[in-house]
Amino acid sequence: MNARSFDQVKSSLEDVIFEIQSSSNDCEWFISSEKLIEILEIRREDYFKLLYTLRGEREYSSKGSQGFTQDNADLLILLLEKVLKIEGLAYEFAKGGVYFDDTYLDEFRAYLKEIVLSKLERHDLDKELLLLLISSTKKFEDAFDSYFDDQFDVQRLVDNGITEFLERKGFSGDYGADVFLRNYFFQILNTKLFPIRQITSEYRDRAYYEIFGRFREEEREKTKKKKSNFRKKFSSKSFYEDEDAETREHREFLGLSEEYTKAELKNKYKEMIKKYHPDVNKNGLEMTQKIIASYNFLVMKDR
Repeated sequence: MNARSFDQVKSSLEDVIFEIQSSSNDCEWFISSEKLIEILEIRREDYFKLLYTLRGEREYSSKGSQGFTQDNADLLILLLEKVLKIEGLAYEFAKGGVYFDDTYLDEFRAYLKEIVLSKLERHDLDKELLLLLISSTKKFEDAFDSYFDDQFDVQRLVDNGITEFLERKGFSGDYGADVFLRNYFFQILNTKLFPIRQITSEYRDRAYYEIFGRFREEEREKTKKKKSNFRKKFSSKSFYEDEDAETREHREFLGLSEEYTKAELKNKYKEMIKKYHPDVNKNGLEMTQKIIASYNFLVMKDR
C-alpha cells in the first residue's frame, strides 16, 4: 500500500463517513466492502488480507466480509486506522453522529448523571405529596420512585441532556444520534450502568430525614437486625457460635464449615461412607467407624 498524503487521508475518511451517514437511520447503517475498497483505493487482496488479520480469533463468516454495520463499527475503525495510518477515528465517527464507542457512552452516562443530581439539588421537596405516596405504599423506596416520576419529566430531561451533550461535544445530531442515545438510555435505566436509586440515594436520604426527622441508616440497621434474627431463628444450625473443641474436631474431620446445614452434614456423611466403606475399600474399616461416630455426634448435637 502506497503512502498517503494528509489531504488524501482526510478525503478518504470524509468519504467513508459521508457514505455511512447517507444510509444511517438512528445510528443503524451499512457500508459494503466493495464501497470501502473503492473509497480507500486499495487492492482487494490487500483489503481482505488486512481484514482477516484484524479479525484474529473472531469467528469469520462470508456475510461478515460483505461489509460493516454499527454492530461491528469498532472493527471498521480499526481497519481504517491501519489503512490510513492514523489513530483516533472513534472520535471522527462520533463527531459524524453515526457511532459512539464505550468511551463516549461512558461520558454520556456521566453527563446525564450530573444533570439528574443538579435537578435534585435545586428541587424543593413536596412533603405533602411524598407523605401521600408513602401512605399508599409499603416501602419508602417505592414511594420515592413514584414521587420522582411525578416531579421530574425524565423523557424531557433526557432529551434536553442529549441535545446539550451533542452540542457540547460537537457531534452531529442529523443522522439519528439523538434517537440512538435516547433508546440507549432507557435500555440501561435502572441497571448497573445507570442505577437511578443509587444515583439519587443522597437526596432520598435527605427527603427521608425531612419527612421522619431521623436518618434512614437507623432503619437499615433495624432491617439488618431483623434479618439476622430471622436467620438465627430458622437456621438448621445456629449452635456453631458457641462451638466447643469436641464439636469442632468432629466437624473439621468431616470437612464441614462452621455454618453447615443438616443437609450438608448428611451429604458429606454419604460421600465419605461411599469412599471408605469396607465393601469398596478393604482398608477403610477404621475410617468408616470414625465417620459414623462423628456423624452421630453432630446429629445429636443438632437436636
